[in-house]
Amino acid sequence: MNENEKKSGDWKMIIGGVVLIIVLFVGVKLVFWGLGEVVGPQNPPQNGQSVSASQSAPAGSGETDAPGFCVHCGKALPEFFEWGQFCPWCGEKMEGEG
Repeated sequence: MNENEKKSGDWKMIIGGVVLIIVLFVGVKLVFWGLGEVVGPQNPPQNGQSVSASQSAPAGSGETDAPGFCVHCGKALPEFFEWGQFCPWCGEKMEGEG
């Protein structure tokens, strides 16, 4: 009889362990779902252009007047660059048209 009690106890431990793993998994999913609801959706920046949105040219300025290369160091400037900003390569202020 001792062996039968030991076998039934083993099954109870195995089933209890499986149920515990399932409950913990569901609990973690629930916690992350709750955090997602509290924080809200996050939109990651695309292609590192998060800064360019704040430095984009105003609607009234002509984008064709923007410099393509730095007049001090000669390196290519980003698309969103405007006159009056500082060169990202050498740090000199780009003064010119505008």
